[in-house]
Formats: sequence, C-alpha cells, structure tokens
Amino acid sequence: MKISGIIYDLDDTLISRDEAFYSGFTKKFYEKFVDKNEFDFDTFFQIMKSADKITKWSPEKENLFNELRKNINLVEDNKFYVDFFWESIVNSVKPDLEANKHLEGLNKINFPWGVLTNGYKYQHEKMIRSGVGKLAPFYIVSGDFGCHKPCKEVFIEASKKIDLSCEEILFVGDTAETDIMGAKSVGMKTAWVKMGRRYPLEDKPDFEIDHVKELGSILNLF
Repeated sequence: MKISGIIYDLDDTLISRDEAFYSGFTKKFYEKFVDKNEFDFDTFFQIMKSADKITKWSPEKENLFNELRKNINLVEDNKFYVDFFWESIVNSVKPDLEANKHLEGLNKINFPWGVLTNGYKYQHEKMIRSGVGKLAPFYIVSGDFGCHKPCKEVFIEASKKIDLSCEEILFVGDTAETDIMGAKSVGMKTAWVKMGRRYPLEDKPDFEIDHVKELGSILNLF
C-alpha cells in the first residue's frame, strides 16, 4: 500500500469537538437560556446529548435547535441560537498538543498533508485557535468550496491541493458516512478515528486508530 500524503478531517480528528461542545457550548447554553426550575443540568445534558446524537454530523446547525425545541421552550429564532452555538464552540476550542506534535513531525520530514473539514466560516477560526492553521500546508472548508463531504468533488479538490492521485492519499476522519465513505468513493485509503466505537458500516476502513499520533509508526514515517 503506497501512501504518499495524508488529508485529515478537523473536528474529533485533530481537535476535540466534543470537549468544546459539552464543556463549552452546553454549559453556557444552560446558564443563559434554560429555565432552572424546569430542568436541572443533568436532565438538560441528557436532552442535549440526545439532540446532538441525531444532528452532530449535519453542517446545518438549525437542526440541533429544532431537536431541542421538542423538549425545551426556546423563545428566540434558530439563527440567534446558531450564532451563539458557533461563538461558544469556537471560543472553547483548545489545541490537541499530541496531534499538533504529530503534524509538526510531518512538516519536519516534508511529508505532504492537509485538512478537509465540513462546515462554514467558523472552521477558519477553529483552525487558528487549535494551532493547526499555522501548521497546515493547506486546508479546505467545505462551505467555501460549495459541497460537503461525502461529495466526491471536494475530495478531488483536496487531491489537487496536495498534488497527488487519490490512490496515493490516506484520508483520516472520525465519521464513517462522510469521511470514510466519501474518501473511499474516490479511491483514497482511509483511517478511522474510533473514539471508543465499533465501525458501523460493512465496508471497513484500511486502518482503525485511537489517535492520529499512531500514524507515524503505522506508516513508518517517524
């Protein structure tokens, strides 16, 4: 298996999206918008967790608040809450020091890599806050390009940016339906970040990893 370059997803691959979501956004949302006489935090947390499970992989965050409205009275329109969501998430992003060390290692040996992330303008700020932005040779935000993973076109655009054929590229991500299946559809090799889960689909990735730092030894890079 020849792998000449790597393209990474961002959220829950190079940074912890869930830490920003639950430790940042969820707590702030409860403090500002939830009636404490109706819901204690633990009850609200379970409602949020359920809504997130249904909508997590959608770039359209209005869906999250549509789910929340089934259980909680929200007086503002969805745009108000979506703006609050992104501000809270972005402000809660922290660097994954081990992931960044791995990326620094790739740069030291001049190994081609980049980032392909679903989302819109707020992904740019995440790249900055995580430290990945200053390390990355390039990155693509799907909303800027015009279609989201798993659409083939955005993976092909990433292959052009890294200047390699799709067959030479390893795509690394945490989402089976968008990251892994999308990359496979254009012939890329794949590595799935498990996060304590079993792979949910029959067509398996080439590798299953707990953290991107494992790729250095798996690929005999350093």
